[in-house]
Amino acid sequence: MFIERINGTRRLVISDIHGCLKTFQELIGKVAPAKNDQIFILGDYIDRGPASSGVLDFLLQMKSAGFTLYLLKGNHEVNLLNAYSEYDKETFIFFVRKINKSLSLLNQDGDIKKEYYDFFNSLNWYFETDTHLIVHAGINFNCDDPFTDTVSMVELRHTDIEKAQRFIGNKAVIHGHQVTPIDEITAAVRDRKQVIPLDNGCYYTKKHKVYDVNTTGNLCCFDLDSYELYLQRNIEVE
Repeated sequence: MFIERINGTRRLVISDIHGCLKTFQELIGKVAPAKNDQIFILGDYIDRGPASSGVLDFLLQMKSAGFTLYLLKGNHEVNLLNAYSEYDKETFIFFVRKINKSLSLLNQDGDIKKEYYDFFNSLNWYFETDTHLIVHAGINFNCDDPFTDTVSMVELRHTDIEKAQRFIGNKAVIHGHQVTPIDEITAAVRDRKQVIPLDNGCYYTKKHKVYDVNTTGNLCCFDLDSYELYLQRNIEVE
């Protein structure tokens, strides 16, 4: 979907929130967007953090208040919807409670609450502007029609930018999904790379077998025009 620039406003991209409501709210307070600023959010609103439903409620409140939000699907939203359609009820509830740790997304009957189900189904696969392509994970420029490969948009971990030019010219690709050390994110922004990762693993602040938590734990917000990068350290208490 192509998004026209609104003159005189900021264009802001926020990375994977993962249930970290307090951190997200703190970042919004720090960035202080106006209602007509264009706010793009890269998906993965749910799971891992303590307040998946709280994040969704806050986003719905922002929309109701008139903020200009452009919201992407992440793999965690897609996985939840797939599990809901494919699993029996008992397995699905187990999946949400134990794997996704997002039981508050369900009603007493074990179904996804209607307001959240509608929210998930309203999300977009990607956004394109005059200067950037914004996606949760990546774009598969190795196929004839990259914009039909929605699986890559939520799962791809490497975008082959060398093959991108015939599809998007010199536009930069902004993505989340892949947890990236903060120094790599800041370097990509500083050097105006054609691929800029924004997922610093907001949730990862405690010792982890994969990630060096000395280099993760921030929720990122990136201004597409000024190339300013806002960082908010995780402030959740679990």
